[in-house]
Amino acid sequence: MHGSKREVCVIGAGIIGASVAFHLSRFDGVGVSIVDVGRAGAGTTDAGTGWITARNNKDPDYRAFKLEAMEEHHRLAGLFPSRPWLTARGTLQTEDTSARFDAFLDECREVGFPVEVLTAAKVNSELEPAIAFDDPAMRVAFFPREFSVAGALLAKMLVDRAIDNGAVGHFGSRVVGLERRPNARHRVAFSDGSWLDADAVVNAAGASADTISRMYGIEMPMSPQPGVGVRVKAQGNPLGRMIHTRMLTLKPETDGVLRLRSAHGWRTDIGPQEWNDDFTGGEGRSAFIGHVVEEARRLLPTAGISPIEILSGVRPIPADGLPRLGEVHSVPGYFESVTHSGAVLGPLVGRLLAEEIATGVENPALGRYRPARFPDVPPQESPAAA
Repeated sequence: MHGSKREVCVIGAGIIGASVAFHLSRFDGVGVSIVDVGRAGAGTTDAGTGWITARNNKDPDYRAFKLEAMEEHHRLAGLFPSRPWLTARGTLQTEDTSARFDAFLDECREVGFPVEVLTAAKVNSELEPAIAFDDPAMRVAFFPREFSVAGALLAKMLVDRAIDNGAVGHFGSRVVGLERRPNARHRVAFSDGSWLDADAVVNAAGASADTISRMYGIEMPMSPQPGVGVRVKAQGNPLGRMIHTRMLTLKPETDGVLRLRSAHGWRTDIGPQEWNDDFTGGEGRSAFIGHVVEEARRLLPTAGISPIEILSGVRPIPADGLPRLGEVHSVPGYFESVTHSGAVLGPLVGRLLAEEIATGVENPALGRYRPARFPDVPPQESPAAA
């Protein structure tokens, strides 16, 4: 250990890395460096929807993990005097989103996930007066336990608080190498020729996590999924909570700002299509964005919606669809924190992993998600670098 502090370098300042860094910074005797090629919360975190849910998951253990993660969001919010990233008013989903709407509702009830069924007219009278539903009799599911976050804002606030606690941010720094050093330390090399040494390294690099892992000869099989979000301005605050419709997901983000996501993924024309993971932009991109904005204007006709920016990202999904969390024991001091649903899991994963790093005690809650479950991760410790 260098000096009196255990030095930890967190690679990635998205919502996962920001959470790990924040929680590490709360431990006495731990020094934290946060490294990212961009700004805190940029990239996939900023492009993501920020929908906090545990439904639509048939794996009971993973669902329980997500339910605990939802509660962790509220515990985290309690550590801040204000929480502008959090919209905790439930979420809505219209009947026309699924041909299996009734079966979907039954599945939610079977696993104890609270849901109420309202008419569109009742939603207008009690919850969302500005939404122009096609049919006042349409059924709308209301999920009172769900909520949404502005992921980029949350990540930035976590990084800012970590820095207030003594962490050091290295932004605009691209990691190009990892090397094990004497005394079980790690050297993190940057593209400008500089470097820093640490006692532990956390790979929270999101869509680039497999590139980082290969620097230690560790393959990280991934099933990446591209996505795009649209941020728009609106007059006043016309929407109080996230809503999923047949064509769009819309959510309030901050005052006068809404986030949109097409229900049909990346699109190369303006009609409803299947998911198209090969979308490459150009004129198709313009048509796609135009369609998304027009759908939002149709749903909120009095909101004066105008686009601000288009946000693209790649969801970092490990090959088996589950998080990849914890130390790779063949490389002591190298930890991985890579997962889809980063907005949901970030606060919980950040706290649990920070506790493991700071105390050296593994938490059984992460047992199922450890890197050792993958055959490409060597099970035995390799010799320390000379």
